[in-house]
Parts: sequence; structure tokens; C-alpha cells
Amino acid sequence: MNVKILNTFKVAARISLIQVASHFNFKQDAGWKEFIKIGSSELEKVFMYSIKDKYVYLYKYGCITFVNFKHHEIFYFFEYLSKIYVDIDNTMLSKFTDTYVLNVSDNSMVNLDGVEENYEFSGIMLDIISTVQAKSTEIHKIEAELNKVLDDAEKLINYLNKGRLIANSRNVISTIAQCTRFKYRTIESVRLLDRPPEFSKTIETRNLFNIVSKSFELDDRYLDMLNRMEVLDSITEEYFNFKHNQSEKRLLIFEIILLALFPIMYFIG
Repeated sequence: MNVKILNTFKVAARISLIQVASHFNFKQDAGWKEFIKIGSSELEKVFMYSIKDKYVYLYKYGCITFVNFKHHEIFYFFEYLSKIYVDIDNTMLSKFTDTYVLNVSDNSMVNLDGVEENYEFSGIMLDIISTVQAKSTEIHKIEAELNKVLDDAEKLINYLNKGRLIANSRNVISTIAQCTRFKYRTIESVRLLDRPPEFSKTIETRNLFNIVSKSFELDDRYLDMLNRMEVLDSITEEYFNFKHNQSEKRLLIFEIILLALFPIMYFIG
């Protein structure tokens, strides 16, 4: 039995794949790619010793997957990346991480989670699992952000109900801005569900990508996020309706005062 351990970390908001590819002298254009894969020859230059059956995948949305790396090797690589101008967020990487264990039998067959059929192990399978795991980790980050934004938005509704909106106007503005920014970031992240072109070339790779995605529940989790986004939209809409009604009330009060003052000014005049 051959065990392959995949560790994925969310380390930054974005990673410049072009910059990393240039550093390792990759000839292929990384500008349009979702990820780049660093193999043994490049890793040996980093660690200065022989490397076998170890890989690193770097994703443009800030995730990194390590295959068969020891703990100290992972953090040594993080330090190395920092030296080539990749900003590593230590707080983020400690919060958003995932481990996947792939068992390959002696006859090179693999049983994927939740699937009865066995598959023959190949390099492209490792690429697919690594990529889906990275997408899952990125979605985990978005889910955590959504939880925080929803908590803040619920506080906003409490302010509305208690009539404390004016007293907390700075917090309210911050919450609304946070909701808006998160909404646009989530719209951009819909491409997370896309299958990279590398995995669309054959029926086998397309099916394998779909199977692994289902195992990580990517589609279901994203749909759940969209449903919760609708709740967030309803909360912000309620706030703007409240502000609009408040403005109308102030205008009405001002008109009443003017009408009341008009006869008084007439008699005074």
C-alpha cells in the first residue's frame, strides 16, 4: 500500500503565478493558468537534497497543496516563498487547512471517498484531487467570512429594531460596506466551480473531476452560500428601506413645520 498525503493551506488572498513561474524558469505561460505544479527537479533546488514523489501546487486564489511533505518541509517552503515576494499570511494558513489521505494499492488502484468503483492511479488523478481540495479550502475561507458578515448584519437589524441606528452609525456604515465588498468577492469566486482546461481534455478526466468535486461537496456548499447571500441581501435591503423611510419622515416633518410657520409669519408681517 502506497499512502499519499495531501495538505492544503490558504496562505494569501492571491498568488502571482507568473512571478513564481518566472522564478523557477517555467517556460509555459502561467498567466491564464489556475495553478502551477512544482516537481522534484525544482524542489531539489529549494531544499538542496534529493526529492522523490513530492509535489507542490500553487493556486492563483491563494491556496497551496503539498503532496507527501513533512511538517518542517512545508514551513521551510513557506519561508522560501516569502523570499521571492509571496506574502504568506500566517494567521490565515493556521485557520484554513485541510488534509486528504489517498491510499494506492499495490496494483495501483484507488478507491475514492463515496465511490464504489476503483480507479487506476495516475499523475492526473493527483492533480485533480489537489485542485479540488484547494477549491474546497478556498470555499471554507469564504464560508467563514460569510458567517462573520451575517453576524454583523444581524447586529445591524437589532440596532434598527431598538432604534439605536444613529448612535452606532459608524458601525452601521462599516457593516454595510463589508456586506457590499463580500458580495462582489463572492460573485468573482463563482469561477471556483469551473473545471480547469487541463482536466477537460478527455471524458475520463472530466468524470474524475466531477466525482472528486462531489466528494468534497463543492456544488452543494456553494449553493448554500448563495442562499445565505440572499439572506444578507434582504438584511441590507431592509436597512436601505429604513434609511429611505427615515428621510421621508424628516422631509414630512420639515414640511409640517413650514406650514405651521406660514400663518404665524403672515400675522407677524
